Amino acid sequence: MTMQYADVNGIKVAYGVRGSGPPLVLIMGYRLSSLAWPLAFIEALAERFTVVLFDNRGTGASDKPTFGYEISNMARDVGGLLDHLKIARANVLGYSMGGAIAQEFIRQFPDRVLGLVLCATMCGGPRAVYAPPAVVRVMRELDGLKPEEIARRIWEVTYSPRYLENNRDQAEDQMRREIAAPTPLHAADLQFQAFAEFDCSKALPNIKAPTLVLTGDLDRLVSPQNSKFIASHIPVASLIVIPGCGHRMMWEATDECIGLVTEFLTGASEERRNNPALPVSQDGDDTLADFVGFFTPAVDLFTNWPWMLAGAGVDTMTVARQSIYFGGKAQFGDGKPIILVPDFSSNLSFLVLSNWLKVLGYRPATAGLSMNVDDQSVTELMRAVTRRIGRKAVLVAAARGVELASAMAEAHKEWVSDIVVLNASPHPDMPTGIRSHFISSGWSLAMATLPQVLRNIRIELIETSESP
Repeated sequence: MTMQYADVNGIKVAYGVRGSGPPLVLIMGYRLSSLAWPLAFIEALAERFTVVLFDNRGTGASDKPTFGYEISNMARDVGGLLDHLKIARANVLGYSMGGAIAQEFIRQFPDRVLGLVLCATMCGGPRAVYAPPAVVRVMRELDGLKPEEIARRIWEVTYSPRYLENNRDQAEDQMRREIAAPTPLHAADLQFQAFAEFDCSKALPNIKAPTLVLTGDLDRLVSPQNSKFIASHIPVASLIVIPGCGHRMMWEATDECIGLVTEFLTGASEERRNNPALPVSQDGDDTLADFVGFFTPAVDLFTNWPWMLAGAGVDTMTVARQSIYFGGKAQFGDGKPIILVPDFSSNLSFLVLSNWLKVLGYRPATAGLSMNVDDQSVTELMRAVTRRIGRKAVLVAAARGVELASAMAEAHKEWVSDIVVLNASPHPDMPTGIRSHFISSGWSLAMATLPQVLRNIRIELIETSESP
């Protein structure tokens, strides 16, 4: 399909249109472009619908800025594309993160959706069931890997084991199409951040469009419990669980998904719309909801340093919620590299801080206690971290480490964007061209303030052929 370009919401969006009939917009998920849709799926839908494909910001041939990846803003990208195409109302199908964008789109533009199909997705919020830590690490720890290595790594949690065992060649062919235009790491991180923070749970009862919710019963990435919750809260939703399928159910059971989507959107089965295909139950959700609903504020977590120091908190918190709550609002990091510059007395507090930053979604590395700015090890550390991730680093130092941090930034301005100093007042001798931030409160309160400071520091890319 020949892709065209539209100026939408401040960026260029690549899109293609195929077929004829009622419009159907397909919204792809995390890290993937429109090239990822199963070819047979598109061809079959195009026989009944005018299929609109597009690359989400950060993917494919669309622009890849370092901002604007909030789910609410990506939903406005969809609205802008429909405006460009002069489509007033359309059917909308969203897969995985694309399902989150579809939910947000209908929340913002309820009159523009004819029918809604939500595939292998979640509504977010405290009632969502998030993937276990081992699965999250597969999806997140991608820095330094080549596109084909990333794809094969993610296979293990998105395809069902039996499908992957019996269809390795098809998975390989699919992967080759997907990495023809690989998604840069910064865009993948920002999409993950947006999906982790997404919460449309309270808006579900307001969705009036007929809705089909599809999921695979073996989905390890987005638990089928999420689809059950969504279907139970949308007044006119039907739920279908496809047996034997993982997260990539449309690739594993393409013909079945084609039949279900086509039948639903053409209105061939009104009975299915009015009577869910499976009984919907909220059983099993309360434990997670209660845990997250009373989640300990960030500042209180630092009263138990041994727990954080042991690293036990990382996996425990990730199971409950991929984003951490600050002031009642979920926040997750954008994956930027953080280099911790400890003081000369102890490395203990910075080991705690490193664990905490990993939980928040950043990539911390710690300079050694004996380092000085002239050490080759400092240069090697900063070069390795920034080139692997493709972004400038933020130096985080305690008050007694500010001189070393300042000297490191002065010597390596090409690799440093900002310095954050904990438990200190503004220091006059900071390097020019490097932004500095001072958190003057005590250590524990500084830990609670740090995430917001880091969040306000915009990503700065560096040119490197090594970044994915």
